[in-house]
Amino acid sequence: MFFQNNIFTPEQIGEPRSKAILLAATDRAAGKVRPSDLLAAAIDSQDAKILATLAQALEPGSTPQDLKEIIEVYNPARTTPTDFDGRQERFAAETLSALNQFEEELKTGKEGIQTVALELLLSCVLAHPDAEDREYLSLLNAERGVELFRQQITLALESLDPLFDSASGKLRAEEFSESALAVLENAAIQAKELGYDQVLAPHCFLALLGETEGVAEQIVRLQAALEAGPAKVIEVVNQAFRLGERKAKPPELNKNGIGQPAIDLFKAAQKAARLWGTQRIHSAHLLLALLEGMPPRLADVLQRSPLSLNLEKMRQHLDLHLRESRKEAKKEVAFRLPETLLPSEDLTYLARTGKLPPAIEIEQHKQYFEAIEKALYRRDNNHVLITGLRGVGKTTLVRELSRRAAEGKIVFLKRKRFLWVDCQDVPPAESRNKFEGLLAQISGRSDLILILDGLGPLLRAESGADNKMILRNALKENRLHLIGAMSNSDYEDLLSADEQMLAFLTRVKVEEPKEEEAIKIVKLAGADLEKAYKVRIEEKAIERAVILSANFIMNERLPVKAIKILRRVCENIDYQRTQKAAKDETVTVVKVICEVSEISGVPEATVSGVGEKLDFENILTNSVVGQDEAVRAVAEELRLIKAGLTDPGKPASVMFFAGLTGVGKSELAKAIAKIYSSSKKLQTYTMGNFTEPHSISGIIGVPAGYVGHEQGGRLINDINSDPYCVFLLDEAEKAHPDVWKPFLNLFDEGWIADQRGVKAFADRSLFILTSNAGQSTISSMSQEKKPMDKIIEKVKEEMTKIVNERSGQPIFSPEFLARIKRIIIFKPLDQAAMEGICRKLVSLMQRTWKEKREKDIIVPENLIKYIAAQSHQENEKSGGKEGGRIVRKKISELIEASIQQEASQREQEYKNSDRIELLFLTPDEQLPRLTAKPAISVTFSKTAPPSPTECVARTIDRLKSHLDPQHDTQEPLPEVVSASLVQLEKELNRWTEKPLQEKEGNGWEKFLERFRMANAEIQKVVKETETKSRAIVAKLVEKD
Repeated sequence: MFFQNNIFTPEQIGEPRSKAILLAATDRAAGKVRPSDLLAAAIDSQDAKILATLAQALEPGSTPQDLKEIIEVYNPARTTPTDFDGRQERFAAETLSALNQFEEELKTGKEGIQTVALELLLSCVLAHPDAEDREYLSLLNAERGVELFRQQITLALESLDPLFDSASGKLRAEEFSESALAVLENAAIQAKELGYDQVLAPHCFLALLGETEGVAEQIVRLQAALEAGPAKVIEVVNQAFRLGERKAKPPELNKNGIGQPAIDLFKAAQKAARLWGTQRIHSAHLLLALLEGMPPRLADVLQRSPLSLNLEKMRQHLDLHLRESRKEAKKEVAFRLPETLLPSEDLTYLARTGKLPPAIEIEQHKQYFEAIEKALYRRDNNHVLITGLRGVGKTTLVRELSRRAAEGKIVFLKRKRFLWVDCQDVPPAESRNKFEGLLAQISGRSDLILILDGLGPLLRAESGADNKMILRNALKENRLHLIGAMSNSDYEDLLSADEQMLAFLTRVKVEEPKEEEAIKIVKLAGADLEKAYKVRIEEKAIERAVILSANFIMNERLPVKAIKILRRVCENIDYQRTQKAAKDETVTVVKVICEVSEISGVPEATVSGVGEKLDFENILTNSVVGQDEAVRAVAEELRLIKAGLTDPGKPASVMFFAGLTGVGKSELAKAIAKIYSSSKKLQTYTMGNFTEPHSISGIIGVPAGYVGHEQGGRLINDINSDPYCVFLLDEAEKAHPDVWKPFLNLFDEGWIADQRGVKAFADRSLFILTSNAGQSTISSMSQEKKPMDKIIEKVKEEMTKIVNERSGQPIFSPEFLARIKRIIIFKPLDQAAMEGICRKLVSLMQRTWKEKREKDIIVPENLIKYIAAQSHQENEKSGGKEGGRIVRKKISELIEASIQQEASQREQEYKNSDRIELLFLTPDEQLPRLTAKPAISVTFSKTAPPSPTECVARTIDRLKSHLDPQHDTQEPLPEVVSASLVQLEKELNRWTEKPLQEKEGNGWEKFLERFRMANAEIQKVVKETETKSRAIVAKLVEKD
C-alpha cells in the first residue's frame, strides 16, 4: 500500500489526517525518516485529540510541546531542501516496521477503522521506537501511549451504551455523574431562559460555568483577563445567543428536547469519559468535548473581544485538571430524598463505601436473584414485585442485589443506583401526597431503581380509595424503574385482581427459609452482633435460637425471629455489664431458652425440654386436664399449621369445640393463644350478644352515615392489628343466623371487609367456635365408649337441627358447617379429671398467696381428694352443667373461706405468721359424729429460718452436685457459683438481725468470706477455661 515499485506513495491512504502526517514527516526528515519524525509531525499538526492523548502518556507537568523540543535536540528537522526520492531505503528500519504493522491492520477492513487511522498509525509508531527515542524521550511512557491510542481505536470500533432509553426516549441518567446530570438540568433551564425549545451546546457551556467551584469556572479564571471573569463570560454568551422571550418551561431531557449538536457533544463526552478511565460522564468530560468540537459561533464569541479567551490554553488547563483528578479517588455521593418525604437509603452509595456487608447466599436465594435479574433486564415492563410474609428476608434480598450491582457483578446494572424507600408507615391520609412527591423527586432519573419497601400502605388512600392509578400511569410512562416489596395479604387485597397493573410487573414470591438455611443466615448476623455488643455467641446458641423460635414463636418468620432472640440476649448482657457491673460476655443456650420463654409465654422447663420437634401436647396438657383426645386433635392441627400444610388463602384453622360447660373448651383456647398469637391473648366474642340480625354491626361496623362508621368493624380491626390472632367465638349456637353470613367468605376465602371497605386477611388467624350443642349426646355416647368419629358425626347432625327461636332459621347452614375444619369433642369430666383440676387450682392459689401475702398454705392430700369427689358428685347430679367450674367454687368454700374466718378471729396471730396449715377430717373421720359437715382446722405459725450451718451445708451440696461428672446441666459453673452466693447471703441475712460483716469468729462466716473470694476469682478466670473454675470450687468445698 505504502510502497509501489519501492517508492513511497502515501496517496494510497484514503484518510487525510494520516496522509498529512506522513507527508509532513518526510518533509521534516534530515536523513532517514525516523519514528520521531512522525511523532514531531503529529505534534505540529495541533490535532486536539492527538495532543490530549499524548499528554496522558507524559510525566506530570509535561506537555506535547516539551516532547517536540527534545526531539529537535537529538533529531532536528532539516532546514534546507532535500532530494527525498521516496525510496524504501530512505526509511529507518523501526519506521518501516511501524508502517508494515499499520498497513496490516488497515487491511483488516474493520468498519470505522479509517476514522481512527491516525490513532492507529501513532500507536504503531510508539510501539517501534529507535535507540535514541528510548534514550532521550524519558518523559514519554510509550507503552502507556500505545494503550491510550488503542483505547481510542476500540471506542471508535465498538458501540457505546445508548444515551437514550429505547422505550421512553429519555436521556439515560446512569450514563452521567450526579454533577454532570445537574449540569444538563441547568442547561435545560438556560435554554428556557434564552427562548429555546431544545438544549444546545451553548446552553451546556453556560450550565458548566454555573457550577459552583466547577471545572469550567476554574479554567476560565486561570487565563481570562480580570475584567473577563466567569460572570462576564456568562453575560456575553447570554447576549449572543438570546433567541427571544423565555419559554414557559424548560425542554425535557429526551430525544425531542435535546438538539442534535448537543447529542453529538454528549457522545464525544462519553468517549472522553471512557478514554479517561471512567464509566460515567463527568462535567470535565462535557467541557472537554465542547473544547474539542466547539460550534464555530460559540468559539467566535469566546475568542473575540471583550472576552478574548484562548481556547487552546483552556484545553491545556483542562488536560492538566483531568490528569490530576485521575490520581484522586472519586468521591461517592449519595442520592437523598427530603427528610420530610419518606425515610430512604442509597444502597448503591452504601455498597460503594463499604457500608453494605454481603448477605450469606443460600440455595433458595439463587432462584430469586435469577428471577429478579431477568425481570430487570427486559426492555419493556421491567419492574419487579417481591411478595412474602414479614421477616422472610425481602429487604435483605434487595440489599444484596444492590451490593452485587454496585460491585459490577451484575453487568447491566452496574451503573444503576438503587434507592430504598420505607413506605411501611405511610398513613392513608398522606399516601397520595407522599407518592406524588416521591415521583417528583426522581423525575428524569433513569439511573434510579426505586425500591418501595412496604408498597401496600403507599397504595392505600382515605375512605377505602387507592393510589393504584398513580402507580399504573408512572409505570406506563416509564417515569420510574420499580422493585416493590409487599406482604402477601396486601398483594391479594390490592393487586392480585388488577391485570393491567400486573402486566407491568414480574412477581417473585419469597418463602420462609428452612431451618438449615436459616442457621447459616443467623450465623452471619450473629457475627455482626458479636462485634456490636462485644460478646461471644456460642454456636449451639445460634442453632437453638433458630430451632426454638421456629417451634415456639409461630407469629413471626425465620430468620428474623431467631436474630431477634439473639439481639435481645445481647442487649440483656450489655445492660447487666454496663448497669450492674456484671462480667458476663457469652450468649449461651440457657439465655436463649430464657428469652424464648419470655417472648412465647411457654415455661422455661418446657422450652428447654424440646429437641428438634415441638411437643404441643405436653404444652397444652399443662393447661387443660382430662381432655386428652381433644388436646391431641388440637396439637395435630397446630403441627400442620407450623409445617405450612394448611389451605393457602384460608384461615390457619377453623375449629369447633363441642361439649358440656366447664370441661375446658375456653381454657384450651387460651392455651392455644399463648403459643400462637402475637399478643398472647385470646380475642373472645360472646356470640350470645349477637342475637339480632342488626347485631352484625358489632363485627363489621355500622353503615356510612351512622355514628361510629369511621371506627370500622371490630373483627376487621382485630385481625389487622394482630394477623396471628386466636378468636374464640363463644356459645356459637346463640348467634342469629345472619351474623354468620360474613364468616362464610372469611372461612372460605380468608378475608372480610367492614362497612368502610377496609379488608382484613385472616390467612394466619385461628378461629375457635364453642358450643354446648349435643352435650347430652356426647355424655351418653362417651359413657357407652363409642368411637370419637361416631360422636363427631352425631354432634354434627344435631348442629344442623339447631334453629333460631324467632325466625326458625337454622343457626348453622350446611355451607357454614362445611367450612369448619375440625369438630373437637370435649368429654364429660370424670373424678380423676376433677382431681387434676383441683390440684392445678390449689397450686395456683398457693402461688398467689405466696406472692401477694408472703404466706405458705399447706393443703392436705385428703382435702384435695374430698374436693374432687364432691365436685364430681355435684357435676353428675347437674347432668354435667357444672363442669370444672364447681372445683373453684369448692376450693373457695372449703379452703379460702376457712382461712379468712380464722384470720378474722385470730388477727394478730395471722399477721405474724408466714405458714398456714390446714387439718381436714371428713364427716366419717369425726368423733363423735355430731355433724355431717367436714371439719377443717387452721393453724398459723412462724417458720424459723434454717440455721447458718444448714444454709452452708445446702450450698456445699449444691456446688458438689454441680461438680459431679454425671450432673446434667447446661448452666455455666460461674453462674451457678454467683447465684449460690447471692442465695446464701439472703438466707443468712434472714437468720440474723445483725449485719453479716459485723459478726466474727464463727465457722460459717469464714466460709462465707472464702466463698466471696472464690466467686471473685472465678469471675476473673471465666474467660479462660472451665477447668480453672472447677478447680477453685473443688478447693472451696473440700475444706468444709
